Amino acid sequence: MDKLIELPTKDLLDKFGLGSHKPGSGSAAALQALLAVQLIRTVIKLSKERDNYRKYLSNFNRIEEDLDNRIYPELLNFFQLDSEQFDKVIKLRKERYDEKNDIKKKKIIENLDDALLQATKTPIAIAKLSVDLAEHALFIFDNGFKSARGDSGVALNNAMSTVSGCLSIINLNLLTLGDDKQVDVIRLESVQLRDSFQEMIIKTTERLDVLEKEVQRNQTYNEDLKSLLLENGERSDLSYDEIEKLVRRVQNFLWRYSDKIFKKTPPENMIDLLNPEIVLTKILGYQFKKSRNLGNHGTEGGTFEIAGIIDKSQKQVTISQHFPKESQNFTAAHELGHVFLHRQTVLHRDRAIDGASMGISREPIELQADKFATFFLLPKKRVKLIFRDLFLSDKFIINEDTVFALTGDRVSTFRRKYRNLRELSRFIAGAGSYDGNQFNSMSKIFNVSVETMAIRLEELELVEFPSIE
Repeated sequence: MDKLIELPTKDLLDKFGLGSHKPGSGSAAALQALLAVQLIRTVIKLSKERDNYRKYLSNFNRIEEDLDNRIYPELLNFFQLDSEQFDKVIKLRKERYDEKNDIKKKKIIENLDDALLQATKTPIAIAKLSVDLAEHALFIFDNGFKSARGDSGVALNNAMSTVSGCLSIINLNLLTLGDDKQVDVIRLESVQLRDSFQEMIIKTTERLDVLEKEVQRNQTYNEDLKSLLLENGERSDLSYDEIEKLVRRVQNFLWRYSDKIFKKTPPENMIDLLNPEIVLTKILGYQFKKSRNLGNHGTEGGTFEIAGIIDKSQKQVTISQHFPKESQNFTAAHELGHVFLHRQTVLHRDRAIDGASMGISREPIELQADKFATFFLLPKKRVKLIFRDLFLSDKFIINEDTVFALTGDRVSTFRRKYRNLRELSRFIAGAGSYDGNQFNSMSKIFNVSVETMAIRLEELELVEFPSIE
């Protein structure tokens, strides 16, 4: 008999459709399982190429070893063997039908029962291998390359279909097999395989439910994102309160979908989500670049050094590295504000503004983008919460206790160094200790300049500089 595995695919398929008993259903079941093996191998290879899945490397290697050394070669053998065994059964059935001599017919029947018994053991072996194969497919589906879950899902269903098909073959053969110890063993193995199959149905259904929930969540994600983005004209008439509400919706979106945005390693800290580059690239699909210098730009009001460029038509943001990192971060958040607030698609250049206008006359849309950046990087509730954790109060008011906890000085000495509210705010914004506790300053925690942090502390009325009576 020809080696089935060596036949061209079309010739092999033609053989299955010729109406002959060879190759038959057992070989077809083994072929399904062999295909599942190859799909699992593909997903493992794709997973190994990605750093996110390195922690499962030992599991992948173990599965590959089992596929290579046991499951695949045995299935390959049974793929051919089933066809040969069932061919023998069919020939004996024909001999039995044609034989007229009772004594010879009895001998043929004995041989036929033995051949059918052996032929039934093969689908049992195929089914057992496929149960193990399904377990491998489940692990790969759960922990392998997520974008290849189509492959691992087909592998899983192929393995299940193999078990189901083999059970049909086994039970059909049991209808004609007699009663002896070997047949009893086959019946018991058939029941055990049925139990394993039922368990796999539950596990497979759970995976399908997971994918369905992901599809539903992805739809919700896209709908929520769409509602955040501009749909009808400029939002140049928005008040700062309305901009802050929009920013809170963006922040809530980041928190709600952090697992989707960051895949396997979502940040546990809300502040780590407040990264304009992540929003621009991972959510909005923008290219985000940094350049040593973006040059100068001339306007009617004069010439300024460019800190950031946004081109909405090309979905690209470029930030100048010529400015401090905190200023770069604010500029990126400012550009993010343009995406959410303003429709313009032409190339737009921004000057270096770090949370304060610095007395420069600015267009309303620029002030809006600045406010968006401030609200995005320095959310009210988070700033107040961290302020309280660091300075042990809802508001810093100068008195002997607070000044001593902050600097160790007396109030009179402190007032000579820090003579007004802004100077006090700057000091607190950059302070790295209070009441003996060391910590990162608030400006470092939120990755903004001391000046930006100081202004935000004042806006939220977290510092007070009482006059001397």
